[in-house]
Amino acid sequence: MSAQSTLFIAFSTEQNIANLLPILELIEAHDQVLWIESETAQSQKWSDGACEILAERGIHVERLQITDDPSRIEPAIRSHAQLVEHTGEVKLIANGGTKLQMMALSRALNGRVTELLYNHDKYCVLERYRKQADSLEPVRYHHYQRHTVDLPDVLQCQNREMQPGREERIWPGPLLELPQYGSDEDYTIEQHRKIYEWVKNFPEKPKKAYSYRQAAERAPHQHECFRKYILHATGKTEDTPLKEGDLEEIYNIAQNLDLKAWKNTYKQVDREIAPDVGHDFEEAVAARVQNWLHNNPPFAEIVQSVWRNVKIKDQKKQSVSAELDVAILLKNGRLLHLECKAYDASLKDMNSRLAELERSSSRLAKMFICVPDYNSQEDWAEKQQIKVEEMKKWPQFEIIGFTLPQQKENTFEMQLEHWLGKWLPPHAA
Repeated sequence: MSAQSTLFIAFSTEQNIANLLPILELIEAHDQVLWIESETAQSQKWSDGACEILAERGIHVERLQITDDPSRIEPAIRSHAQLVEHTGEVKLIANGGTKLQMMALSRALNGRVTELLYNHDKYCVLERYRKQADSLEPVRYHHYQRHTVDLPDVLQCQNREMQPGREERIWPGPLLELPQYGSDEDYTIEQHRKIYEWVKNFPEKPKKAYSYRQAAERAPHQHECFRKYILHATGKTEDTPLKEGDLEEIYNIAQNLDLKAWKNTYKQVDREIAPDVGHDFEEAVAARVQNWLHNNPPFAEIVQSVWRNVKIKDQKKQSVSAELDVAILLKNGRLLHLECKAYDASLKDMNSRLAELERSSSRLAKMFICVPDYNSQEDWAEKQQIKVEEMKKWPQFEIIGFTLPQQKENTFEMQLEHWLGKWLPPHAA
């Protein structure tokens, strides 16, 4: 290693994208990386994906495996040959390890760190703390410009990958044409009106029947006929005693049979008469996001890429674990997902999707639920608004209303600006 080279030191973390970005932003030819892995990191294979990405870019990585115990970290680091022999600059990335582990690492380096790097988890910047004599200079905010980390790399860091299909990287890229849905007011409203009418005519399940005890109390004569018919069907006399629990179970089985028949009928109905704007809605949202970024350079500068129709799976499995309608990857590695819901959503399903999104990228991933907001006074819109008001009570999600271009107040673009504005850097480097 030459005297002019820089040694980057990273401590493994479950969210290794935070270690990867500072290295790829600042590293030069002949620089090297010392990647420290705790026992936990080794057992969970936290570092594999990130180190593979560095190797694919021709960057030499030395992986040092140590114990989880902070008290044993210092001697292992201090005596490591790569550090002992290095005479150039040392840049320490402060995103990994526990607080005690990082403290032990700092003691082991014993003043050799020339610059402390931190991938900011909110603003899209790299924080740089340069050492001058015995103190640190004021923090400098460095805008990410060089690194080429994209969504496939983020997934690889978590041992995930895209399942090939309809996925498309739409930003940066040629402007998409705005589809008829979401642009033509009459057409858009008519599609939702059709859905509303179809749901009324083809409910997903029948109105819930009475419980067994309620039915027996409200229709005692029919309940007695029910009892006698069961005895007749089983070849027993009318005075044979039957347990109430047996009658109740037979009653419930009949109800479940009816419910299953309804559900199967609902699934098998000719899809031509079952309107679905889900795909059209997703395409409209994607096009509007891309067009908005094209017209707003300050926001475009913090966005690495925008994707649509992404399916994610574990590298060792074939089944899809997550689907992203419109995914925005910020330059600090944070993944933002617009989950498009044209009609309804359940909290259980949304929680499951968020959990998998975090496992696929990082715990800092954020999911927003995008819903139609067309200022209509029709019945379908009133019903949908009731569902939206319920979603607004879910604390882990924010709701973004997708508006028509004709609307002037609280537009979709205004909401995007408010949303992404949280990640705008405080000032340039």
